Amino acid sequence: MDHIQPEPAAGRETEPPRAPAPPAPPAPSTPSAPTGAEAPARSTARQWPKLTLARARSTPRDPERRFLAWVWVATSLLAVVLFVVSVPLAATIYEVHLLAAFGTGLALAIPLPLAMRFPKTAVVIATTGILVFALLSSGSEGAPWPWPVTTIIGQAALLFVLGLLGMSWRGLFVAWLAAVVVTLPFAFTDAGATANEIAAASLTAIALPVSFLVVQWRVIAGELFRERAVSAAEQERRVLVEERNRIARELHDVVAHGLSIIHVQATSAPYRVEGLSDAARTEFAEIADSARTAMTEMRQLLSVLRSAEAEAETAPQPGLEDLPALVGSVERAGVPVTLEVDAGVPAGGLAVTAAYRIVQEALSNVVRHAPGAATHVSVELLGDDLVVAVENEPPPAPAEGEPTPGPEPAERTGGGHGLVGIDERAALLGGRAEHGPRPRGGYRVLATLPLGSDGGEW
Repeated sequence: MDHIQPEPAAGRETEPPRAPAPPAPPAPSTPSAPTGAEAPARSTARQWPKLTLARARSTPRDPERRFLAWVWVATSLLAVVLFVVSVPLAATIYEVHLLAAFGTGLALAIPLPLAMRFPKTAVVIATTGILVFALLSSGSEGAPWPWPVTTIIGQAALLFVLGLLGMSWRGLFVAWLAAVVVTLPFAFTDAGATANEIAAASLTAIALPVSFLVVQWRVIAGELFRERAVSAAEQERRVLVEERNRIARELHDVVAHGLSIIHVQATSAPYRVEGLSDAARTEFAEIADSARTAMTEMRQLLSVLRSAEAEAETAPQPGLEDLPALVGSVERAGVPVTLEVDAGVPAGGLAVTAAYRIVQEALSNVVRHAPGAATHVSVELLGDDLVVAVENEPPPAPAEGEPTPGPEPAERTGGGHGLVGIDERAALLGGRAEHGPRPRGGYRVLATLPLGSDGGEW
């Protein structure tokens, strides 16, 4: 036998990692990344979640930190562009002294990245810069005044960033109103200044609802992400519970058969065996009663595990004699399969049923993840163990003109539960299961099932 590699093969199911211990509840001031078990986020109707770079540093993989990083990069680039454009514009068209033009340009550009850490300071600097520029450029003619185009763009961007970072509606309104009020006296100088003031106030006010819509969209997207994570976790638990319930039902069918035989033999022994003493008859009666009680308790336990859909499953459990039919159905799906079953394998028992289910799941994986790959199935008896091996070659290369299949998506290669069921079936019997890629390509599932644990000689 080739050595089983521990790494998962591409395009095959892998066992999901063991669930970690539940984390301690985070402090109220620290935002946590959205997970499947996280409770729904608080309503943001009145207060948006405030985000800062300092708080995001505590969780380096938090999506909020990535979002803030993108915002910081965008605002920094916009600040550089505004500074480069506003300085020559102020010095030439608005006839502002060059040093003053540099100062007003910095007052226009610095508040954008500064708002990420110090939003109130950014508002004060921006408002002061707007007022100073209006005073210095009051003698200019033929240009928009007191709000040049660069100032309108910078103030609208600043209000948008502040709203995106979670500033309250009151704070946003105060920041907008402060910039409008400090330039309001200039609006009464002439008709052009009045029109410019109205246009600037209207355009900068648009940033407020836009930032609100973006924040709401992010909140809704986060809720949808959390709901998808919760649904995926519930689906995973449901699949595992259904698989364990099916194993429990198969265990009931096999064990109930053995207990029934014990009960019948113990009940009929006084009539079949002559010369039994009263003590022996009493002991046989106790054996029959114990078997009957065990069967009743097992049925009661199974009734708790059964779901509404499982109550109708009354068909007998499959055995190795059903493997040819299973192989035939897989071959009709386009997977060539060779089957080899040892003649000494018992006809029934829990190990035999588990072997059938293991072969069934392994062939299903081949059909899903390696279509067309040549597969070999062997079931042999080694001592007191039943050894089941399912090996497949790499899937054939696509014909000329056909698209080359890409790697399996994560939800197919890492989210399956078939291999988990194989491990649980083997462990239930005291055996073991191994699965992984073969060194020369392909995949192998190998299970060793002890026969002595289920009474294979009934």
